[in-house]
Order: sequence, then structure tokens, then C-alpha cells
Amino acid sequence: MATRALVVGGTGGIGYAIACRIAGESPSSTVIISGRNKPNDIPHSNIEFRQLDASSMRSIKQYTDAYKSAKEADLDLLVLTQGILTTAGRTETPEGIDFKMSLHHYGKQLLIRELLPVLKEDAKVLLVLDSLRGNPAHLNWEDLDLKNTFSVSNAASHCIAMNDAMIQAYAAHQKEQNSGKRHFLHAYPGIVKTNLFQTLPWYMRGVAGGLSSLVGVSPETCAANLLKGTYDVSAAEEKEGKFWSCIDSKGHLVKNKPTWTDEQIKKVEEHTWKIVDDAIATPSQ
Repeated sequence: MATRALVVGGTGGIGYAIACRIAGESPSSTVIISGRNKPNDIPHSNIEFRQLDASSMRSIKQYTDAYKSAKEADLDLLVLTQGILTTAGRTETPEGIDFKMSLHHYGKQLLIRELLPVLKEDAKVLLVLDSLRGNPAHLNWEDLDLKNTFSVSNAASHCIAMNDAMIQAYAAHQKEQNSGKRHFLHAYPGIVKTNLFQTLPWYMRGVAGGLSSLVGVSPETCAANLLKGTYDVSAAEEKEGKFWSCIDSKGHLVKNKPTWTDEQIKKVEEHTWKIVDDAIATPSQ
């Protein structure tokens, strides 16, 4: 089956493996990979690189505007794997957003919002972060962007939970507007043998890298699990009228997720768009 896919974060690690799997399975597929730097090796002729700084809301807006104005074919699959593993404290981008949170939450949501018009009516949207631990009880509702209460742990909890909230928001709006049957998924990749640990301080790299070597799976195995889970879980859940899902590292549905109220989802959504739109409006320095 020919697939037109965009993989942001597709220049390395899990995203690159996902892109290569899609491209390799069908020569008639088209896969766009985006990130800061072009990979040294692009093994399939149907993979195209387009540069994107996924930590910058202005850059994302320019990128998505360019895609839409080019009148290209609509997307079957949008995959968002961009991220960083760091122990650094709050480090703001020029737009005033913590760098880690810009990659793990805000940038992902802006890409979805802006690309919705070019997603096919039955497209799949896959966010890769951590679909297991999201819980509205873990949020500091008075400081969602952690301007005043930042810690690495808090940043992780907030991004994980807010991604859960947003996939529910997209599905709810779609139902209200009767605007398609797109499925929005949040996935946990598990421990994967990538070079992500190289961003850690030197004294932590050995332990983390050793752990991934012992219990981690290859990026290719992770990619196969997540892609299969994306389509299998979507098909099963859609029979029940549900268009958002969380999947684990095996591609299985994550059950018994904490319940969100409509008010909580709305608060995360409104917060997200305020941060994103304020960043886009920030004058370039």
C-alpha cells in the first residue's frame, strides 16, 4: 500500500527507522523526513529530507505554511518523534519556551494543528513520547509551562500528560465538527538502542548506554511495533467510535488510562495555543 508520510524527528533514531520501514515496504510510498540535519545515509530513493528546527514555533509555522501553499498531496500518516534526553535545567529558546518542552509538547501540537488541513480524512497521527505515565493529577495547573516550578521531572510529567490531553482534544473536535475519521495516537517506545544517550552528561552515558544495550530493542524493531500498533489499534478502537488511543512499546493498547474531565482537556488546550501563538508572534531577534 502506497503511503504518503511525514516524519518529524525522522533524521535519526526511532523516527529514521519508521521512515525507512515505510519507504522500504513500498517503493510507491513517499516519505518526508524533517529535522535539523540531513542524515548521512538515506537508503531509499522515496525518502526526501526537508530541514526543520522543531524547537522553534516560528520555524514550524513557516514550514507548515510552505507545505500547504505548495498544494502537495495530502498525508496518510504524520509521525512526531522529535525529542531530547537531558538533565539540564530550564533552558529557554529565543521564543521563551523551555527547549525540552518545545520539542516534546508545544512543537508537536503546532505541527498537528497546522497540518490538519492536509491530512487525509482517515489519516493517522502518531506522537512518540510516553503514553504510559500521563496523568492530570501530575500537572501543576497554575504553572503548566513551568516558568516558576521547572524541574526535569516536572517537565517530563507535564509534556507526557499534556500530549494525552491534546490527542483527546483533537478527536473531540473532529467528532463535533464531523470533519473526518483521523486517529490520534500517543506511543511509548520503550528502551531503544539509539544514540539519544549521547546528550547526557559524560558520567551518565556509560550506565544509560549499557542499560539500553542489555534490555533495549533495535530502532527497527521499535518502528515495526509502533507502526503495526498504529494501524491495528486504530482499526479496533474505531469500531467502538473512538479516535484517540495510547499504545505501548509492543504496539498494544494501553488500557485503564486516568480519566480527564472536559474542563481539564480544555485548560491544557487553551494553555498550549496561548504559548504557541505568543511564540509565533514574538519578534525575531
